[in-house]
Amino acid sequence: MLSPSKALKLYYLATFLIGAGLTVPLAHWVITDDVGIRGAALSILSINVLFIMIMPMVMDYFESRYFKARFIALEELAQDNPDLKAVLDEQCARLALPGLKLAIIEGDQSPLFSYGLWRNNPRLFLSSKALSGESIAREMAPSIEAELSRFARQDHTLVFLMFAGFQVMLQNLIVWMINTKMIG
Repeated sequence: MLSPSKALKLYYLATFLIGAGLTVPLAHWVITDDVGIRGAALSILSINVLFIMIMPMVMDYFESRYFKARFIALEELAQDNPDLKAVLDEQCARLALPGLKLAIIEGDQSPLFSYGLWRNNPRLFLSSKALSGESIAREMAPSIEAELSRFARQDHTLVFLMFAGFQVMLQNLIVWMINTKMIG
């Protein structure tokens, strides 16, 4: 079964492979002097920055289509479960996380998972069971705190910068191999 964290890993894999695939035409353009080596490296970096920027939108789309998540703001949560809202408000204030939205998944079991971009507009996966009772909110408080703390520390930018670095090295390797007649 696909989980939200596996969906994020699939996004990482897909964007890395797309970026690696784009190094081949960039290497060709470097060899034919259509693009300079710095221009090609900047293009690779720009593509990876684009992947960083669209990641939350892709994940939102994937959540709503595959996991059938419905997104609610904390204000909507106050009507049904004020205790959970209080827990979430406290954690968001402590960690300085603005604009938390919840992705509510139907069913009993749903792993806590969060994502967002640069500590802005975080999303937190919760099961609909978590909304059903006050005692569940208190039981989940440590898990929610741990997940939001993990979110506050993580930065997807580093992953994509490493992808860009590897892709630039791959592009330079292809250029070197073609220039030394090792390939075609």
